[in-house]
Amino acid sequence: MRPKPIAYMLLIIFAVYSVVSFSHARIFDRIIAYVNDDVITKRKLDVLVKQQAFELQQIHRYSESEALNEAEKQRSELLDRFIRQMLLLEAALTLKIQVTDVEIEEQIQKSKTQYQISSDEEFKKLLNRDGLTLIAFRELIERNLKTEKLVMGRILPRLQVRDSDVQKFFEENRDQLPTKADRVHLRQIYVAYKPSETDKKAANETVTQVVEEIRSDKTKFEEVAQRISSEQNPGSRVGMLIEITPAEILTLPDAFLTVLAKLSAGEISDMVETADGFHVFMVETRTDEKVSFRHLTVPFVFSDVAKQMTREKASEIIKKLEEGESFVNLAKEHSNHEETREKGGDIGTHVLTELNPRIRDAVENIEVGKYSKPIETETGFYIFRVDERKTPELTPQEKQQIIVILRQQLFEKEWTAYTDTLMENAYIKIKPDAIPTTATPKTTDK
Repeated sequence: MRPKPIAYMLLIIFAVYSVVSFSHARIFDRIIAYVNDDVITKRKLDVLVKQQAFELQQIHRYSESEALNEAEKQRSELLDRFIRQMLLLEAALTLKIQVTDVEIEEQIQKSKTQYQISSDEEFKKLLNRDGLTLIAFRELIERNLKTEKLVMGRILPRLQVRDSDVQKFFEENRDQLPTKADRVHLRQIYVAYKPSETDKKAANETVTQVVEEIRSDKTKFEEVAQRISSEQNPGSRVGMLIEITPAEILTLPDAFLTVLAKLSAGEISDMVETADGFHVFMVETRTDEKVSFRHLTVPFVFSDVAKQMTREKASEIIKKLEEGESFVNLAKEHSNHEETREKGGDIGTHVLTELNPRIRDAVENIEVGKYSKPIETETGFYIFRVDERKTPELTPQEKQQIIVILRQQLFEKEWTAYTDTLMENAYIKIKPDAIPTTATPKTTDK
């Protein structure tokens, strides 16, 4: 859909904002600032504010009212940037920078194409609608091109982006690039809390009551599981139906595998003890292709004494590591994680962003070959070692995107520095009522 004529004019006016003659402005408009021998009128600044609102709508999808409110907040910034643009133009004219007729005509054609203006006649009508002529428009295109050439000559040569700059940007913004997260090969030593006889007795009494309640009414399995879980883990969705293939059952911990391999459809298991508590399973359906079951856990509530004993053991392991003992050997000797203990604690390669946040925080800054401090969890302490770290390389396209971002940042910095110099050597006087806010641009009177 083609934009409305008023949209065309806003865009054109913004590109050639100094088109309104100053003599005309002094009669019908209010002067709000003086820049050397030139002036800025309220109407000019209003046009810039409206154009900013239009861009906020078109590019950032603001509503009309939101865009106008936001653009009004930027009025002071827009005035400051306008002053800088005026000084750039003045410098370009002083330096007698030349622009050819061919360059001017190319820019006019670009404007027509960009704003979908189909004919010269339509273009002239749009200009005339705002009191402009094609000759005046060409003159102002010429001025804008001279300003652009000045900027390109003074600033662009300084926009050098090195490979080290790209890498630094990548490292500092890695969290915004999830597909570029490091892959780390980890080993672990898991030191589980050891429940006391009192801890076990309390959990045993609870699970016995739970099993009796479920056996009397199997439809209550999920309700009971969530009730038990909510005491330790509010919002948990345990007890829901799980569907798994026989092959997938083989990947479960040995204690779970043994139970599920034996249960028939409709059967409820006896309590199964593991390091973290007692577990109960109920198989609802079983075929050669699929097993559907439910599961609940009655966790041990570990005493402070049990936790302290485990904490001391984890500290002892850290001391042995500091003395140079093998992580692999210590894992085989002390780890309570059955599936990884015999493999020296090897838990494979993982993408950092896919790890539990607590584990990720512990290992993301660890160097290869180094280990973490003991990480306390609800069931015990973990010590991790990073065996290998792989950082995905940037593709040529991603590298180019970063270069564009860095060049834009450098451009803004250099553009501001150069125009700061121009402002320091210019006469600038902004009237107190130029901006109807408490924040106004700096006034320079030289």
